[in-house]
Amino acid sequence: MNLLLHICCACCLCAPLNELRKEGFTVTGLFYNPNIHPLLEFRRRLKALRVFQESDLIPVIYCGDYGLREYLKNVNYEGDDRCADCYVMRLKFTAAYARENGFDAFTSTMLFSVYQNHEQLKVFSGNVSKEYGIDFIYRDYRSLSECSRDMARKKMIYRQGYCGCVFSEYERYKDTTRELYKGNNPHCRDKENARKGSVVHDRVQGCGCFG
Repeated sequence: MNLLLHICCACCLCAPLNELRKEGFTVTGLFYNPNIHPLLEFRRRLKALRVFQESDLIPVIYCGDYGLREYLKNVNYEGDDRCADCYVMRLKFTAAYARENGFDAFTSTMLFSVYQNHEQLKVFSGNVSKEYGIDFIYRDYRSLSECSRDMARKKMIYRQGYCGCVFSEYERYKDTTRELYKGNNPHCRDKENARKGSVVHDRVQGCGCFG
């Protein structure tokens, strides 16, 4: 059976891909994630999947355009259901692509992540399957989450720190401090403070706003 596998990130792909192949599926990947922001993060995750392909020749269809406008158009980011909107957006695209390009079925690595709403994804995928007239393959591989992360580490694949959208980035990092980004080396901190002090001094001296 030719299966179109929506890939949310390379890290979530590692272990589930092996399991799907063991079951006899011929797997093609689809990278379609207009939810990932900002632009540099989108490029990191796109690159991570290409790095994965260096050790595993899975064919992947890349939707490589940065999707900020598409995300804002399709997701009610001011409400409480933005994740549900995001799931449906990506699942519908995957199902439509699978039907239009001769695949037998579709699924998504989002189902294999312990960080997503699994039951919601299961229901939405079933609904999308009926709407587009193509089979949905349901598997619960959440037990493979740690295995997948270990495989990603061994492959030296980038592992992101938040789900994808700017709101999840904010929720992940809002309570952190600047020390997290600066590191803990006192010598580096002293050099950085000295450099910043010099820059601020130069700016104040050269700024006409103070008369």
